[in-house]
Amino acid sequence: MQETTINHARLAEIDLNLLVALDAISSCGSVTKAAGKLRINQSSLSHQLGRLRELFGDELFVRNGAGMSPTPRGAVIAKTASEILRHIDRDLLNVIAFSPSETTRVFKLGIPDYLESVLVPPLARFCLGAAPHARLELHSLEHQKATDMLDRGEIDVAVGNVSEGGVVHKRKVLFDDNYVCLHSLALLEKVRSITFETYFELPHVAVDLKERACRLVDDTLEQKKLGRKIVVSTPHAHALPELLESLAAIATVPRLFGRSAAKAHGLAVSPLPFQVAPFQISVVWHASSHMDPGMIWFRGAIADVARSLP
Repeated sequence: MQETTINHARLAEIDLNLLVALDAISSCGSVTKAAGKLRINQSSLSHQLGRLRELFGDELFVRNGAGMSPTPRGAVIAKTASEILRHIDRDLLNVIAFSPSETTRVFKLGIPDYLESVLVPPLARFCLGAAPHARLELHSLEHQKATDMLDRGEIDVAVGNVSEGGVVHKRKVLFDDNYVCLHSLALLEKVRSITFETYFELPHVAVDLKERACRLVDDTLEQKKLGRKIVVSTPHAHALPELLESLAAIATVPRLFGRSAAKAHGLAVSPLPFQVAPFQISVVWHASSHMDPGMIWFRGAIADVARSLP
């Protein structure tokens, strides 16, 4: 279907206030009541009704006892005007004046599996308290696909180890993270500490994610001609705690995830016995939403929650 071209010159002749007046008269059924609703005097509203009649070539409303009833054409025009004003009120003015407590927006967040368990619970609590009618929609994120997902509008914001992006992308660093060893408390009964030697002697459970941050350890070891003895690999970070509870093995994980999993599942965290460069966790968004008040609020909420993480 061919899209109808907008006649901007003709629309420029219409005063939006006339549509407001038309809708008020239609909903009140009286010029007097409509004038009170609009907080203007009756003569001003009568003048606007005269302009409307001239514009549309129809009486629009006729007297019916103490009130006014729409003509057949007036009823059609009033219905259309009401729909236009509702769209302006809901879709345009809500963008200009964003209210977290009233918004019903859906905020689409792209986030990798391991960060979801750390960042999302406090973020969801914050959003539920500040924006109870909004919805937080989560999308699985791989760092190399983050900007494509933003470009396609699949997500509003990406959080992760995302550093690259084009001129149409904005980025803000949230925090630096590094690595720790996650394991059961019982493991320390077999080895007193995770030393360089025991790290390579012990079996490993690996999180086989495409997220770049989770590849840094193996990339570092590969450069040193070293490798881990991996007995289980999983694409799901949330599967690690139960695996480690049942195996005398260790997992090398980002520090924030390790601390969170240890606290929630009664596991232990030990320092990594060799140096790996830290990595940055950033929030990334498309430039088209940079000045959107709702997105500014949402990005601010993410940053506030990130600052509160232990």
